[in-house]
Amino acid sequence: MTVSPPIPAGFAFDSPAAALEAMLSRIEPVGAERVPLKDAAGRVLAESIQADRPSPACDVSAMDGYAVREVDLKPGEIPVAGTIAIGAAPPAMPTGAVLRIVTGAPVPEGVFAVIRREDCVEHADRIGITEATIAAAPAGANIRRRGENCDAGAEITPAGTLITGPCVGASATVGVTEPAVRRRVRVALLVTGDEVLPADASPEPWQLRDSNGPALAGLLSRHAWLDVDLRPRVADDEGALREAFGSALADADAVICTGGVSMGGKDFVPAVVRASGAEVVFHRLPQKPGKPALGAISPEGKPILGLPGNPVSVLVTGRRLALPALARRAGMIDDPYPTLVRLTSRDPKTLKLWWHRPVRLTGPGEAVLLATKGSGDIPSASTSDGFVEIPPNDPDEGPFPFYAW
Repeated sequence: MTVSPPIPAGFAFDSPAAALEAMLSRIEPVGAERVPLKDAAGRVLAESIQADRPSPACDVSAMDGYAVREVDLKPGEIPVAGTIAIGAAPPAMPTGAVLRIVTGAPVPEGVFAVIRREDCVEHADRIGITEATIAAAPAGANIRRRGENCDAGAEITPAGTLITGPCVGASATVGVTEPAVRRRVRVALLVTGDEVLPADASPEPWQLRDSNGPALAGLLSRHAWLDVDLRPRVADDEGALREAFGSALADADAVICTGGVSMGGKDFVPAVVRASGAEVVFHRLPQKPGKPALGAISPEGKPILGLPGNPVSVLVTGRRLALPALARRAGMIDDPYPTLVRLTSRDPKTLKLWWHRPVRLTGPGEAVLLATKGSGDIPSASTSDGFVEIPPNDPDEGPFPFYAW
């Protein structure tokens, strides 16, 4: 287990994880709405799903075969008196005969076990029972008992769960056709910088096409519980930023700014955030890239993230810090744990900071480091599957937490 180092001078937290946890505890979830079950996948449950009856609701057969009473389970031949239909009330169980039964059909009262077809000798109107048949059919064999999955009133899926296909199936099973879900979190993206132009512009050598806004939008938009609003670029002017930020904070459930968050003369984001009345939880973290990152909470519990302007820094901090904060705003109760990967191409370099390094997956639990020229090298990042978080001064090969894009 990795032990966090002492808090470095100039930082309020010893790790990105500690800073993020301090922020998550202050975030309030958005409100709820009801949606048709067919539209619920990918959303976040706002109230738990509970069983309206036992599951299964009656004893059912787990196999295709023959229902038999205990008294009739003995060597010899026994007639087949009929068939138990699936989806219909079970008939009375006869004595001195067996009933055909299919998987999922209800088991009548008095049945000792269900004999599998492959464990007996089948004829058109009777079956042969052997000692091997008896050994394969102890009491309750191949019967799923009423309520063995859950009792009526049991919690099936807790509030705060990201709804998956199995969650949708469970909801349908218990008759929930319009689950209560958290409404989509509207996140406003503000890109700052005098040098930044739209992607369709023809920039001069000293200008840049904006990759930060599209990259963040691409990172976030694939989540059905988010509604991403990429706003027009904001110049490096405190008044313009104050106006744009105020509008974004009023309209959205969360705000992410890129650029203008460090210590330069035109880095106005920290001052504008504080002037809005927000509580700054962290500003500067012991990590690379993304050291200048800022995290704050508005008086209404809205998360605010100020991300460094370099493209790879934006992607890393967007994934490592912004996405979990938005998930908490969406009402998720648990943050997904990152997978662990071991590096197959470890180099001997270490840092005194938490180091986020782009990797490409090469096999189950394995990844290779990608060569990169730094936090501005978006071309190399585009070939990665995500990044690993390497603890300070760690020369090992892992395993390390892997954060997929």
